[in-house]
Amino acid sequence: MRRVLYGLMLFLLLCVPRSYAAGVVLVRATVSAPNEAERKYGETVNRHLDRWLTEMNVPHEVVDDNQVGPALARARVAILGYNPNPPRSELADLKAFVNRGGKLIVFYSADPDLAALLHMKMGKYQTGGAWGAIRFNQQAPPHLPTIVYQDSRNIRLVHPSDTSAKVIASWETAGGKALPDPAWVQSDRGAWMTHVMLDDGDSWSKKRMLLGLVGVYDPSVWAPAAARCLQEASTLGKFKTFAEATQAIPALATGTAEQRRAKAAMAAVVALYNELAAALNDRRYAEVVERSQGLRALLLEAYGAAQAPRSGELRAVWDRFGMGLYPGDWNRTCRQLALQGVTDIIPFVVSPVEANYDSRLVPASATMSTYGNQLKQCVEAAHRNGLKVHAWKICWKVDNADADVLKKLRKQGRLQVTDKGETLNWLCPSNLENIQVEKDAIREIVKNYGVDGIHLDYIRYSDGHVCFCETCRAAYARDTGRALTPWPPPADKWPLRKEYYRWRQAQITRFVRDVSALARTVRPGIKISAAVYGKYPGCVEGVGQDWAAWLQSGIMDFVCPMDYTTNVTQFAEYVRNQVSLPGTAGKVYPGIGVTATESRLDPIQVVDQIVALRKEGAPGFALFELNHVLEKEVLPILSLGLTGR
Repeated sequence: MRRVLYGLMLFLLLCVPRSYAAGVVLVRATVSAPNEAERKYGETVNRHLDRWLTEMNVPHEVVDDNQVGPALARARVAILGYNPNPPRSELADLKAFVNRGGKLIVFYSADPDLAALLHMKMGKYQTGGAWGAIRFNQQAPPHLPTIVYQDSRNIRLVHPSDTSAKVIASWETAGGKALPDPAWVQSDRGAWMTHVMLDDGDSWSKKRMLLGLVGVYDPSVWAPAAARCLQEASTLGKFKTFAEATQAIPALATGTAEQRRAKAAMAAVVALYNELAAALNDRRYAEVVERSQGLRALLLEAYGAAQAPRSGELRAVWDRFGMGLYPGDWNRTCRQLALQGVTDIIPFVVSPVEANYDSRLVPASATMSTYGNQLKQCVEAAHRNGLKVHAWKICWKVDNADADVLKKLRKQGRLQVTDKGETLNWLCPSNLENIQVEKDAIREIVKNYGVDGIHLDYIRYSDGHVCFCETCRAAYARDTGRALTPWPPPADKWPLRKEYYRWRQAQITRFVRDVSALARTVRPGIKISAAVYGKYPGCVEGVGQDWAAWLQSGIMDFVCPMDYTTNVTQFAEYVRNQVSLPGTAGKVYPGIGVTATESRLDPIQVVDQIVALRKEGAPGFALFELNHVLEKEVLPILSLGLTGR
């Protein structure tokens, strides 16, 4: 039976996708986005959709707006992940596509003509609401999840324009209160969601929703999707076969505190696998997809429970927005993290242009204005729940500053300048006024709040092509007695290049030394740390970041190298090289990119990277980043074994 099933799965995985290689087209926003910021946002949205389609084994191709015409000639379904204002030529291509039987799946567009093409009409743009979940109704097609959780902060409504279109899902709050706003509208020409799909948790439901809608219009996607779902669920994407998984996991659990739980889960796994194998053999593909997550959940539980905890290690999470999982309720966030084995939290607190606390020196952020003093609330809640707080300080980077602020900084000569003479939105680290601004903000935090540490980010130059501003020219001449002419010097014929880069590195190290001294003077025992580039020593000359020297000299207590990769072997090599540097023992806490741009890890990959860093001798780790994916999909698995108390 298993040999026959393996042959069927191999056929569905390898042969069927080739037959339908162009069935789905994912359209990337280029000319349909009004500016660069919107194009970048569209690219982020499309990256999620592309990954989810790939993970569900849906054959598709990604094309730009201006290439959509030829691609549609080969397609059955076109997905517009975020294409707010398609030009007339693209609308003509889409109209021709629909008229010959093609179907559209549209997210969050603003074009009334596109809506009319699907027998819909645009409604109002709304913001500031509590849209926390999508609930499908009885008019929805089969094989869609009942509810999908997503924290949307704004929507652009559409409504049916005639009886050929219907609302198939509506929004509700995260707490379950029904809202009158349509989430999905469907017609015989396609479907339209009133927001984009966010990668903010409930990933499986979102993948099912996407597959289910595509499957309405192209049923051929179900067979390869079913094969992939069963394969991934039964092997966790880690083991070669289901048989290997059923042997390896109980063996791994032997002797652990959760041995009985892991083995009980494995018994249920075998029974469910046999049911799903029979369903795949009977070509009940949608059933295999829908139930495969149950198989995966059982295997995940067994694998997580089979891991052993380690006492005394630092288990930190970065909070990029600095307002916790539940804005306005830091106690709930900290209580949840403590229960899941987290020991330290690194919330964003301040940059040169915005502060999440009540600062006399830095303008208030939108978060501070909306939810109040986040640093105060975080410290109080964290300490109440036994967590330590390391205030995340973004240094030098000012790319989110207002245009007037940037204009002023540029006029004052305070921004970094490239070797081509271009000005970047980064403060120059050799400018005394910039240095003072950065140090004053850190002093304010340490003096007024009971933080356990200061965590420096972007504590470097932007890249190897800066800084060549007039301040750097004068400072280098003052420090070395040598004037550089011409300025900027030519990159290809520059005998003093290495010396200049050593001088540049010294500017960053001096700042770290000063920050460490002032913070420890105000609060003895405070920890100084940083998020750093993992590839050492390349980062020393590349961006002026000599973090190993900081650890060796004692001006920094620990670093979190951003070792963001999906490859556990590569990750282990990164860590091995970092912890073997002289003077770094016990001071390197590798950063794991759970939802980083460079890596998107499932719980198994996170488990395996933690196991790897422990094997290499690292005394802890930091997870990027605090969001609902981490909260609901990763930390529960870690807390079964690795971070259990």
